[in-house]
Amino acid sequence: MLAVEALSIRYGRVRALEEVSLTLGHDEVLAVAGLNGAGKSSLVRAICGLSPVAAGRVTFEGRDITGHPLYALDGVALVPEGRVLAPSLTVAETLRLGAGRVRARELDARRTEVLDRFPALGQRLNQRAGTLSGGEATMLALARALMATPRLLLLDEPTLGLSPAAAARVFEMLAALRRDGLGLLVVEQDLHLSLGLADRVLLLRHGRAIGQGPAASMPDARRLEDLLIADTEQEQLIC
Repeated sequence: MLAVEALSIRYGRVRALEEVSLTLGHDEVLAVAGLNGAGKSSLVRAICGLSPVAAGRVTFEGRDITGHPLYALDGVALVPEGRVLAPSLTVAETLRLGAGRVRARELDARRTEVLDRFPALGQRLNQRAGTLSGGEATMLALARALMATPRLLLLDEPTLGLSPAAAARVFEMLAALRRDGLGLLVVEQDLHLSLGLADRVLLLRHGRAIGQGPAASMPDARRLEDLLIADTEQEQLIC
């Protein structure tokens, strides 16, 4: 579904990513792990055209989408870091924005399908986004992305600022989406949650891929965090 080939990103003289490659198949979950500043968000932003690509290529379902803006990527949706909700808009208005330009009948059908997944939002359609709790706001950001009927969903720190219980509920929702056939690329600091959901894991340190492989072959969350923190240069951890 998704292929990233030798992707490099630079902001002036600062190297954010250096020749990072990955693949993601249909119905698959790829977790991207790394410390703050490792290049995780830059990778996600480059895939959906929000960060400039210095070198390399991104393809989605065989089509080159390198540098294409998110609004032009049919089949791809993003849940951005920090949710990025307009606080003055209602839940209903936020969902409407996520659907883009569709006819009223299709909009109603999409909204019904999405609210079946998030019944709590259905009870808050007239409530402003800025008054939602952290967990509800995350649900709304996810629901907004699903209104675009994506086949690939990119999530950048979806549990940021949430309690452990709320974070676990978010990952339960992601597991349900995966069972329904969505491809997921998830950037997440909670390695325990990531390893429990993912089929494969990509490890980033200082803008470089230091390991990539099946989640089942990775060390446990605590050991993996130690490896990411290590300052010494290492060969790829998992092939």
